[in-house]
Amino acid sequence: MQEIPLTWKPIRNRSFAGMLGQQELAYVLQHDGQTSWEWMVSGCNGTIRYDFQSAETLDEAKAAVQASIDEWFRLAGLLNTSTSA
Repeated sequence: MQEIPLTWKPIRNRSFAGMLGQQELAYVLQHDGQTSWEWMVSGCNGTIRYDFQSAETLDEAKAAVQASIDEWFRLAGLLNTSTSA
């Protein structure tokens, strides 16, 4: 496996949870009146962090979440590090 298969569940207006099965691993949201999106990964690495990062678009925020989660699973030895399928 080269990438953790996240799905995105709407949780309220302009807010999404990054899901692995039934587990919420990350959050992406846009505050009222803002154009940028905030994202954070929480819990998948054994810690709970509440420091949000910023991205210009929803797609950029989702990509940053995906990269962060993939990196943690790679470091834990649970995701392939090779680039070939």
